[in-house]
Amino acid sequence: MLDTILSTARRRHLGVYGALLAVGVVAACDNNESTAPNPTAKATTASAARGSGQIPQSVISWKMLDEKNAVVKYDGAMFEVSGPFGIKKLFYDNQYPEDGDPKLGQVSLVGMVDGQYKICQGNSATGFIILPASQCFSGYLGVGGQLTFTFFNPRPPYVQWANVTDVGTLLGGGATFTVKDSLGSGSTITDDQWPESSPQAGSLQTSLSHPGTWTICQTKASAGYVIPAGQPCSKVVVNWGDIGWGGSFVNNLPYSMSWGVTEGVVDANNTYVPLAGAKFTVQYGRSPSKTPVDDNGQNDYDPRPGRIAMKL
Repeated sequence: MLDTILSTARRRHLGVYGALLAVGVVAACDNNESTAPNPTAKATTASAARGSGQIPQSVISWKMLDEKNAVVKYDGAMFEVSGPFGIKKLFYDNQYPEDGDPKLGQVSLVGMVDGQYKICQGNSATGFIILPASQCFSGYLGVGGQLTFTFFNPRPPYVQWANVTDVGTLLGGGATFTVKDSLGSGSTITDDQWPESSPQAGSLQTSLSHPGTWTICQTKASAGYVIPAGQPCSKVVVNWGDIGWGGSFVNNLPYSMSWGVTEGVVDANNTYVPLAGAKFTVQYGRSPSKTPVDDNGQNDYDPRPGRIAMKL
């Protein structure tokens, strides 16, 4: 009669009637049961513990690692666990009682029943992203065994650039750019509109979906300005967690003029030293009216002393 029980009992039956069976019966039945851990997961069994006559609790655990293989010690990561007998858990990192590991970036589910499991990450910690290739893992959890996973949550790469006047001051006014990867995929970015994330007009920033070479091109100038003919695009190479600099894109007024003032002194680079504080009048053709222009004052849009720029 006992032989019949040994040959036909399933592991889940033993979980129910385990109190009636000796540990040796559990071990014998477990050795006949096949397991199929996912190759991306680490699965261990309780064979060492069986030698002492005790079976430890089954555990599923995982970590979130960033682009430097450091544990992501920030909150906000959320997971969904599906398993045998309709098990379905949806919880956050460090959420009690599901997560038995008190450290951020590390999750441990203790005392799980044996069977096939699937763990998917729904949210990452703030400032990190989930890669589709490592969003879900599957594996078989044996009696007294362990399943261990690693989720890759890198910081996204960013690119920054500027939209400036011909004298280098930042421009607002809704300038538009395209940001594309080496395959031509990407998006259109407008200054001061999501997903552009810089708080300052004329200074632009956006996150990128992956590392590599990205090209930034300006397609529309700020209001009241024009894009110079032949303005080149900018190429930036970034990796996970990097912030690449795309340079400055110059927008000109349709008509302007500029000049400088010096007393003739040159610096170590043989460049004339500007002289601040001069005042001028500008007269258009034969017009009787004259427009006053003061260095760093009225009608001068160049903030540098000794250099004057005037909109015409």
